[in-house]
Amino acid sequence: MIDLHCDTMMQLLDHPDSGDLYRNRWKIDIEKLQKAHSKVQDFAFYIDLHETNDPYGRYEDMRDLCISQIERYGEHIEHVLSYQDIQGVYESGKIGALLSIEEGGVLGGDLQKLSQAYKDGIRLITLTWNYPNGLGEPHCGDQSKKLTPKGVEFVEAMQDMGIIVDCSHLNDAGTEQLGDILDVPFVASHSNAREVRNHTRNLPDTLIKLIANKGGVIGLNFAQNFLGTSPVSRIEDIVKHGLYLIDKGGEDVLALGTDFDGIPPETEIADTSQMSRLYDAFGMAGLTVEQRDKIFWKNADRLLKELL
Repeated sequence: MIDLHCDTMMQLLDHPDSGDLYRNRWKIDIEKLQKAHSKVQDFAFYIDLHETNDPYGRYEDMRDLCISQIERYGEHIEHVLSYQDIQGVYESGKIGALLSIEEGGVLGGDLQKLSQAYKDGIRLITLTWNYPNGLGEPHCGDQSKKLTPKGVEFVEAMQDMGIIVDCSHLNDAGTEQLGDILDVPFVASHSNAREVRNHTRNLPDTLIKLIANKGGVIGLNFAQNFLGTSPVSRIEDIVKHGLYLIDKGGEDVLALGTDFDGIPPETEIADTSQMSRLYDAFGMAGLTVEQRDKIFWKNADRLLKELL
């Protein structure tokens, strides 16, 4: 399994008494990932620009915690910086930890900080969260606004460095613009289908097809509000979005982006150790083993091989 988004590091930083990376009360830890036969887990460093006076400092705190935890449990997990590293964890049986930033505004439009993030091991950046940030407009803002000139500069620099561009949380016009700016695939690391659930965090058909045509992937988000009307994140709703995304973008576009530990805890899949329930549900819906393997890791693996 490859999961393109979780917020576990935020929880560990904010709740130091809740456990650590090996075992905690959240939905993702090393023990749970091992039960799920995880190959690579993306750990997002999410920073709310309106909740801190020092966004970059909070990023550094989350980065330092994550790196120290990976080093502490190095017999089980490894920080992956390249596809060669990913191949290494496949062979060793360790879990690969891919590190990302969720909120490009943390870097303050500073290309030197972007370069430092790459040196820190960041390999994916979600350009916006829910606020305009100097790079672009969020999904909940003006859907017609394009990326700012600084945003274009950042995206081009990310491509040159080898940092994956993530459009989850970005508005429609900005996401469409990425198709013109980038010569490589980009991702929606944790987004669903807007026609299935009419929410601005979900992708319209045009953008599903754009991401697919660019060779990118869309990670299924398990957040209840992006799935449907049930108060619980139901497996059947996740499958419904998945089948729709395959129908519009083809079977090579779909991946996983659970958003575990960043979403409300009421989920039918209690934690990542139960991900086999979703695998089985896609089988019951008619998908073959090969199609399910593409969702669970092969599509993301292809993307990582091309971009890292």
